[in-house]
Amino acid sequence: MLSPALRPLREDLALALRAAALHGLSEGVCNHFSVAVPGEADRYLINPRGLHWSEIGGDDIVLIDGDGRVLEGRHRVEPTALFIHAAVHKITGHAVVLHTHMPFATALTLTVDRALDPTLSQNAMRYVGRIAIDADYNGLALDHSEGERIAAAMRGKDIAFLGNHGVVVAGARIDHAYDDLYYLERACQHQVLAASTGRPLVPVNAALAARVAAQIQGEREQSELFFEALRRLVPAPFVR
Repeated sequence: MLSPALRPLREDLALALRAAALHGLSEGVCNHFSVAVPGEADRYLINPRGLHWSEIGGDDIVLIDGDGRVLEGRHRVEPTALFIHAAVHKITGHAVVLHTHMPFATALTLTVDRALDPTLSQNAMRYVGRIAIDADYNGLALDHSEGERIAAAMRGKDIAFLGNHGVVVAGARIDHAYDDLYYLERACQHQVLAASTGRPLVPVNAALAARVAAQIQGEREQSELFFEALRRLVPAPFVR
């Protein structure tokens, strides 16, 4: 029996997953989105093992504890999901943790700079002062220490570029975090495409980039409207 009180949170997390599939941010049946249960320590909603993001509905979302035990739900949870997400939630305090291998952001983790330059495009400027870089790839996250290492690198930040791996986008709300995830990939796409021309890139000065970041982060209604639009536009989950 699924808790009725968690249904809205389950539905929003499932919507974010389906939207990510629609936007080309998913990869097979890998990667995970999670949200902490408000007011409860070490309890998280997370997508299950083995389902493509495009087919996930609210009833598929699994409730787990900090040790990965399934408390509610009919599906299993993939091990790396537990080790990365539980650690990031616990150590950083972020309520929402979105981990993907989305193509353009991941491409930048393979470069010597490891991350997006937040002084290039307007989309990139919203991430000024928010980016952490974990440059030391250490294999699959199959134990608590690896998740804790990634989480420690994120302290004080809500965007992490994981060298040779992917990205983590975290936040306080699902709609805001998803908006950040979507625009992060767009900003990375712009940078990769611009670099592919072979022409020198032209950043703006740091003060201007910081001012633009403050303008965007100071008003998040656009993020909320985007998520409501996705609620209308993203297809309903496949009925199994």
